[in-house]
Amino acid sequence: MKYLIMWGIAFVLVFLIYLFFVVLNKKKLSKIFKSQEALIIKKKFDVTFDTSNPRLFALIVAVTNAFICATAYIVMQLFTNIYLGFLAAVLVLALLILSLYYLIGYFYKKKEGKKDV
Repeated sequence: MKYLIMWGIAFVLVFLIYLFFVVLNKKKLSKIFKSQEALIIKKKFDVTFDTSNPRLFALIVAVTNAFICATAYIVMQLFTNIYLGFLAAVLVLALLILSLYYLIGYFYKKKEGKKDV
């Protein structure tokens, strides 16, 4: 139960930081499709984001990044050895980034109507 509460606090904290500094900031929101997340999805899935809503994309990325950070934090807390915890967190971080950004790219590619998903 302790880890679930810690995960929830970390998730909300990261989400709120991303919300205030990116989603609600008009200057940053206008550049959201040039961010690293968008560039990874564009390159892998050949997505253009022409008809996409920038605020919705920023919210999806905010929830995804908050989930990834909170989960990596909890995985690191599960180990008493800091080096082993760091290694496990990096591994989980890499797997979550690859899998969740793949799902976002798959969603946006289907949304654009591309056949070779």
